Amino acid sequence: MTTSTLRVLVAAALAAQTAAVSAQQAAAEAPLPPDTSKWECKSCPFPQGVSGDVGAGAVNVSEDSFQFGRYTGLKKGTYLGLDADARYAGSAGYADFIGTDLGLPYRSLEYQHWLNGFKWNVGYAELPFLISDSARTPFSGNGGSSLTLPPTWVRGGTTQTMPGLDAALQDVKIDSTRKRIGVGLAYVPASDWDVGLNVKHETRDGTKRTSASFFLNSTNLVAPVDYSTDDLEAYASYAVSKWQVRFAYQVSMFKDDNTALRWDNPFAEVLAGATVGQLGLPPSNQFHQVSATGAYQFTDDTRGTASVALGRMEQDEAFLPATINPTIPPVALPRSSLQGLVDTTKVDLKLVSALSEKWGLNAAYLYDDRNNKTPQSSFNWVTTDLQPAPAPRVNLPYGYTRNLFKLWADYRVTPRDKASVGVDRDGFARTFQEVSKTTEDTAWAKYALRRSQFDASVNIARGHRDGTAYTPVPQISPPENPLLRKYNMADRDRLLVGLRAAATVTETVTVGLDYSQAKDDYNNSPVGLTSSKENTAGINATAQFNQTTSLNVYYTWQRIRSSQAGAQSFSNPPDWSGDNTDTTQTAGIGLKHKLIEDKLDVGVDFTISRSVGDITVTTALNEPAFPSVKSDLNSLKIYANYKVTDALSVYAAVWHERYESQNWAVDGVGPSTIPNVLAFGETSPQYKVNVASLTARYRF
Repeated sequence: MTTSTLRVLVAAALAAQTAAVSAQQAAAEAPLPPDTSKWECKSCPFPQGVSGDVGAGAVNVSEDSFQFGRYTGLKKGTYLGLDADARYAGSAGYADFIGTDLGLPYRSLEYQHWLNGFKWNVGYAELPFLISDSARTPFSGNGGSSLTLPPTWVRGGTTQTMPGLDAALQDVKIDSTRKRIGVGLAYVPASDWDVGLNVKHETRDGTKRTSASFFLNSTNLVAPVDYSTDDLEAYASYAVSKWQVRFAYQVSMFKDDNTALRWDNPFAEVLAGATVGQLGLPPSNQFHQVSATGAYQFTDDTRGTASVALGRMEQDEAFLPATINPTIPPVALPRSSLQGLVDTTKVDLKLVSALSEKWGLNAAYLYDDRNNKTPQSSFNWVTTDLQPAPAPRVNLPYGYTRNLFKLWADYRVTPRDKASVGVDRDGFARTFQEVSKTTEDTAWAKYALRRSQFDASVNIARGHRDGTAYTPVPQISPPENPLLRKYNMADRDRLLVGLRAAATVTETVTVGLDYSQAKDDYNNSPVGLTSSKENTAGINATAQFNQTTSLNVYYTWQRIRSSQAGAQSFSNPPDWSGDNTDTTQTAGIGLKHKLIEDKLDVGVDFTISRSVGDITVTTALNEPAFPSVKSDLNSLKIYANYKVTDALSVYAAVWHERYESQNWAVDGVGPSTIPNVLAFGETSPQYKVNVASLTARYRF
């Protein structure tokens, strides 16, 4: 018998003896004990046999709006919905079935079964994505790889001189749907081992927006989406008291059933033969990775973790011809395909140690390398199917190596207060980019305190990034503005501040406050992003008036400002500047009330959100600012849940939502508004939608 087993037995004996004495005393004081014959465990984690719940109902949507149903796919009409969560638990294993929103455009189901050390599962999910329901186009064949104009189409030099444009316009819906099915198998041959295999197949079908051009004339087009992705993961893990390790192999294979999109040129030919254009679509590719992850408990107070992942990305789709213009002689390509090859290496290390009851010391290191081995070649090319370019271009296999070091310490000031300080160093080495090396050093501190009715925290971080000389890449043609500084590589000073507080004002009222600021300064950027600042503040409160009524309210405010400088003529100082300000406010209130104890619960939720975006541009001509971009959302939901019996309940809800928006980039821009752009003529989304739902749920 081990020492630990002996301790358990002794503790159990003492507990039994104490319980017996207590029972005798209780019997003497309370000769009429409560009747426990009808007691049951409602929260036991592993009920035996079959249990679960099933719900069936209907949902009615009053109006069509792609904006309202963007991620749900809900349109005007009535839907039948079904939810189910059923499980079986026995002495040898268990089974679980979960079906969510079956019958609705977004739906998912999963079944998993565990028996005698084996676990297998299968799942299916659909997720729609509605993009636009206000686009119009004169092209036929939308959704396919070839877009054609009517046989009677007469080309014009501008959109205003296309005589058949208005008559040819037709409505087109732009949307897509993801469908995913996955199967997994796991086996636990012993308590320390776990091996498994997961396979997933996902398709995405539909359409998306794109654009193409012939020289200065551009056209909005509907591109096909016919993608499939196959993922596989095989893994094995082993765990004992002091250390754990996991090995895995993953592969992801992406396939696009369309290699190119062809479209008729709606504009008059600038040069002979420019009647049909061709645009490349996302190429098929694949990714392989092997990884190992481990953890080791050096002592009771020190633990280390490590992970290493080696990957390879490949893309070898055949090149499209440089042009399909029959009047241009064939253009020789240096090879038949990209032969794209990128090796990735990622190493992540972390050490956490409690030096004493008060002090803790921690360290982390991340190595992330992207070694782009795609061969370089000189490519002759054609300008938008019009004419051969005057000089060839060389492809640039971008790559980088990142080294991130973190060191921080924790100090327990009191049992309820903790202070933390740390330093980070983040270094990048890049190839074929304007800055070969950047280093960012950040120092930060945090203090958190907790009291019986109040807790709060404050954190601050200060960072500085600089790099080697900014040098435009010589292979890029036409050359970049030498004054430009790309913001992700430019010198930067960053300040981050965060505050949080939560207080129990009374026994029934709690209040929370949050504030954060992020400020970036790019003082060494003559052209490009020069500054940005983000402020976020929020307040929330909850009140439990009594056992039947509760209330919660919240308000959040966010403002993001940025400034940039531009020099169209490569001049210094810049000849124009721009400022962008986005402000968003969101408020909400929720009220719940038990109208009939243990029978009827009712509630109401109201949300309002406002956002405004302003852009001002300063030039020598003192041009006016752009109109504001606005969006307003109001949402009201009223619901009730009636408990018919202990097993059967009925849920009903009505939901009203109103959305209005203004966007100068699309409002008033019809297909022929811009002379050299054949646009979709979309409008900013506006809708008023009412939703009613009724669901009956049975628990067994």
